[in-house]
Amino acid sequence: MYSRNRNRDFLSRLAPYGLKSVHSNKAFRIPQNGRFLFLKVYGPKKPRIFYELRSRLDAIGMRQPIEYRVPQRRKDFEEACLKHWREKGFSVPHLLVSPFPEYEEVPHLCTTFIEGVTMKSILSQGYFSAEGRLEIFFEDLFRRHALAFRTSDTLLFHIDANTQNILEAGNQFYHVDFEMGRPWEQPMECACREITKLLISMGQDLPSGERYPLYRLFKKVYRNSALLDFLDRSIHQRPFQNVHRWRNRRKKEEDPRRVTLYDLTEALQDTAEERPQTPPMDKESHDGCLP
Repeated sequence: MYSRNRNRDFLSRLAPYGLKSVHSNKAFRIPQNGRFLFLKVYGPKKPRIFYELRSRLDAIGMRQPIEYRVPQRRKDFEEACLKHWREKGFSVPHLLVSPFPEYEEVPHLCTTFIEGVTMKSILSQGYFSAEGRLEIFFEDLFRRHALAFRTSDTLLFHIDANTQNILEAGNQFYHVDFEMGRPWEQPMECACREITKLLISMGQDLPSGERYPLYRLFKKVYRNSALLDFLDRSIHQRPFQNVHRWRNRRKKEEDPRRVTLYDLTEALQDTAEERPQTPPMDKESHDGCLP
């Protein structure tokens, strides 16, 4: 355990190097020996009351998603993901020894700082100017998922794959921020979580008229018809469909540009006849991959 005073002292020392962050964790860009390091100090998830409740449920053995675990356990999970991706040959930042050993008791992560362009910035140029790069990205995604399915390796899925957590640098796409996940889920469920987070986030960053070409490109490259079928069932065959559709309408009324799960699955269905046909994988026995 670490004291609040030590945590406060550490953050105060790092304050001059702070990066803008939309999360409850604190992020920093630290200069060292002519290069920059990335350092993250783990904090409670917001809203705080739900985080505290769910972290206590986790402590008494009621399993909770990674993001609701205490800081040290979130750090351990993220380090495990980064090491594993590196070992398998996928692009993530290198783990580094912290330059602040005196604050070892304060959970924090130190990696190389990736000087790159976020996927969000790439998409801000419009789909058609980025199409070639997006095709390469989807091919990388397909290869990684194919390996994960083949080996039942759930650590190879990036559950928080939004467009701020994917960067292009040196003709490679890097994934960062591995603080989300449900380790007990099957590969198909994990893949659905990554793909829905990714495609919804990408769709949000494009004008509405450019979303359809994006999703068509995804279907062309991601040659796994079993997953697309499973994703569709996970949304349209969930219990309490009336409630889910009412919530969907409310979200669209609040923000007409918002991409919802129903928007995504319907867009992926629109050209069903073009869906790549691959031999279906063994289907796990579960109700669905999405809440």
